[in-house]
Amino acid sequence: MGKWWLNGLKGMLQSMLEWVNRTQNKSPRQEASSLLAKQVHIPTPIVTVGSALVLFMLLLPQVGFVLPRVLALAGLIAVLTLFFVIYIRIDLPQFVNDDEAVFLIGLCMILGVALIELCERFPAFSQYGVPIGAIAILVTLLLHIRLAFLISVVLSIFCGVLYNLSFNAVFVAFFSSVAAMLASKNVRHRSDMVRAGFHIVWVTALCLYGLSLFHVWTHMMTLHRMAWAGINGALCVIVSLALLPVLESFFSRITPITLLEVGDFNRPLLRRLMMEAPGTYHHTLLVSALAEQAAEAIGANSLLCRVGMYYHDVGKLEHPDYFIENQTMRRNVKDKAELHDKLNPSISSLVIMSHVKDGVALARTYSVPEEVLRFIPEHHGTSLIKYFYMQALEHSDEESPSADSFRYPGPKPHSKETVIGMLADSVEAASRAMEEPTYERLRSLIEKIVNSKFMDGQLDQAPITLQDLRRIIDSFAASLSAIYHVRIEYPEMPEAETPSPLSRGKP
Repeated sequence: MGKWWLNGLKGMLQSMLEWVNRTQNKSPRQEASSLLAKQVHIPTPIVTVGSALVLFMLLLPQVGFVLPRVLALAGLIAVLTLFFVIYIRIDLPQFVNDDEAVFLIGLCMILGVALIELCERFPAFSQYGVPIGAIAILVTLLLHIRLAFLISVVLSIFCGVLYNLSFNAVFVAFFSSVAAMLASKNVRHRSDMVRAGFHIVWVTALCLYGLSLFHVWTHMMTLHRMAWAGINGALCVIVSLALLPVLESFFSRITPITLLEVGDFNRPLLRRLMMEAPGTYHHTLLVSALAEQAAEAIGANSLLCRVGMYYHDVGKLEHPDYFIENQTMRRNVKDKAELHDKLNPSISSLVIMSHVKDGVALARTYSVPEEVLRFIPEHHGTSLIKYFYMQALEHSDEESPSADSFRYPGPKPHSKETVIGMLADSVEAASRAMEEPTYERLRSLIEKIVNSKFMDGQLDQAPITLQDLRRIIDSFAASLSAIYHVRIEYPEMPEAETPSPLSRGKP
């Protein structure tokens, strides 16, 4: 009887563990059948509370250990956390159940406050040199620019509060962060980060010049404080460049800088694709162009679509001759496949399906980022290999074969970008078999393929709307009609008027 509380504690802990397991199962990054499933998932509510507690502990020494101040700080952190939760649910719903994104948001807030406190501990370090812009750059590149703006506002207020309620600190920190955010929006190369640093410098210097006019500073004081504008810009570049690769790797995020590096055709894996499977390589170029334009049409990440589709078929490098685009001896689409004639339909389907598993293995061997790697299994989803399934039905004498054994292993697409990749791959392959590819016939074919994928449930797990699908169809139709445009037949010169190269110089 004396240990009644122990049973209650056990029950409470068991309930909490069950709740954690249920929450983990809701994570969009957790797929039991996925080739990309991660093993560790911290539920987003726990991440949110944990980030708030760390922020509270970080600020506690600043306010002191007086009860009213401690309660005030706890209330402020609680209100701030609630505000972020509501904002993300309304404006950025894609991050609601993304445990890694929530963890990264909390970490960026903690890093920002830690930077302010670190600078504030050195009396010689000016409040105008605090590199809050580095956090704005990281959030813009790794998460979202609107979220970067919100975090910049909050960190600027914290900066002013920690520097003895200084309006000047808030003013300079806010505008330097906004400059960093806007300058890093179009970063494509690591050298562009230096250019972003220059933007931070001149904006900070302009803010300080305005403050000098307002406060009537002396010329020497103004020049001295403007020097801190250069230090601010330099620190923003150094801190962001140092932290970016670490955060990219740890949180499975990818920036335009990394995407352009991964999309370089001089990289060994893409060069192998070019040399060993030229048919697949040219198919990849067309599909990536289709996907990029469709992504632009619906506001998805067009650069990720393009680079992801560069790698979507790298698994065909293991057995390139078993895929029709690499069978160079076939001059007519009605010719029979040479290698698959010797195999039974179920074996042929296994060979075709193996390019997904082989592609994931190759991508991991060549250190392809996870966000790009997802295109390899998700561009087929769990689609049926209809050609060999129909052959199996024709050759089956007694019991019909199961359709499930002729389906790709998945997972289904989880993002707009991989949905576009799936549709672009199917549409480009089907359009090649069309004898008279007019705009109307191409559009009809595209609508049929998109509707087929929709009815097959391949788009069920992706955040894509019917309006997005309509825009994708329009984009595919315009792109394919441009590819298969009609050319005029060039006339030949009459034989008498065409000089022979062998007769030149003869008398």
